[in-house]
Amino acid sequence: MIPDHYWRILRNWYWLIGGIALACALIAAVMLPALLNGGGSGHSSSVTLGVTRMVSFSGTTAAGEGDSEAMASYTTSIAERGSSPQFLSTLKDTLAEEGVTLKVDPSFTANEGLFRVTIEATANVPNDARVIAETAAELLIADTTAEEGRIALSLTSTSDQQETELLARLTAVYADRLDRLFELGESDVREALTGLVSRGVSASLSADYVRLVEDLARLSGDPQLTVLNTEAEALESQLAEISAARRDFSTELLQGGPVSIVTPAETVPFAPATTLKARDAAVMGLLVGLVLGWIGGNMLESMQLNLRMKKHREEEWDTSLSSAGSLFSDD
Repeated sequence: MIPDHYWRILRNWYWLIGGIALACALIAAVMLPALLNGGGSGHSSSVTLGVTRMVSFSGTTAAGEGDSEAMASYTTSIAERGSSPQFLSTLKDTLAEEGVTLKVDPSFTANEGLFRVTIEATANVPNDARVIAETAAELLIADTTAEEGRIALSLTSTSDQQETELLARLTAVYADRLDRLFELGESDVREALTGLVSRGVSASLSADYVRLVEDLARLSGDPQLTVLNTEAEALESQLAEISAARRDFSTELLQGGPVSIVTPAETVPFAPATTLKARDAAVMGLLVGLVLGWIGGNMLESMQLNLRMKKHREEEWDTSLSSAGSLFSDD
């Protein structure tokens, strides 16, 4: 059962409670959706990049021809590079030069199966969203191409240096091996040549020469000659590997870029993720208004009650004074 005090508040201040509730409902229905929904819809623009190849320090891997797992990992690394603070800072500075402010960072999504990177940018103005997506794509392409150039240059310079060092070492080994051969006796050399002729000279003169030196080392019992011969074979094998790698990887074969635009910028409007209907906002405002109105009614009722009590005390005091004055006058 509702106490009489609450009924009295409702009877006396129903107009105040209802007025505050209606006012809050109206304000909430007008203002809350605009505030929570960001003032309207925005725009989204996306650009799709295709990864055509990767260059590692072991050579070139192209999509469909090389290691697909490595290509997938490389695609993910490109997307992660776009989300890095360093790249976003460069993007922000570049956009500022074009008069566009980057308020929301674009997203970079990798599709490892198709070797694709999708860039999505959002903005209130459709042209700003398009410019952000296109600029991010151009910067990411330039960054990936520059990295490939640095790796290619490092590969070329490294192989040149290795080849120079191996050739110098091989020349010294050849000289030492020749000196050891000159120190052998004439009979040993003649016997080795006889063995070579008896086996027949093959198309590979280098292999025949190696076998000849092996025979001479065995006949003479010279371990140093065997070591020099083995070292020469190892150096020749390393030089052959460098030459083969250089044939497989050449900057002349790197036509085009490692990353290119597959799908140009596509800009569409979108609704904000958080939406609040005017009806729901009005209900919320009504509930808040009822609470505020009830509080206000309680406060006014308490004030009126205090005023009535004060007036009642003053009347009692005046009555007491009048009674006392009558007594004194009778005396």
